[in-house]
Amino acid sequence: MLHTVEVAWFYGDIMAALSNMISWLDTRGSQPVISRQVGGDGTAFRLRFSTEAEALAFVSAFGGRLMPARYEASAA
Repeated sequence: MLHTVEVAWFYGDIMAALSNMISWLDTRGSQPVISRQVGGDGTAFRLRFSTEAEALAFVSAFGGRLMPARYEASAA
C-alpha cells in the first residue's frame, strides 16, 4: 500500500519549492511517485510513498497532509 501526501497549494516560485522537495528526498534516498495538480488556486503536489514513516517525515518537513487510506482505495 502506498501512502499519499498532498502538499498545500503553492503561489509563487514553484520551481524553488519543487527543488527543495527533491533535494530533501534525495538526501534520504526516498523515491516517491510525484504528481502535480494545477488549479485556479495555485499548484498542489501529491507524493505517494512506500512507507507511512517516509510520508509523515515529508509532512513534517513541508506541511501538507497524509491522505486517508480510503483515498488510496479510490485512487487505485
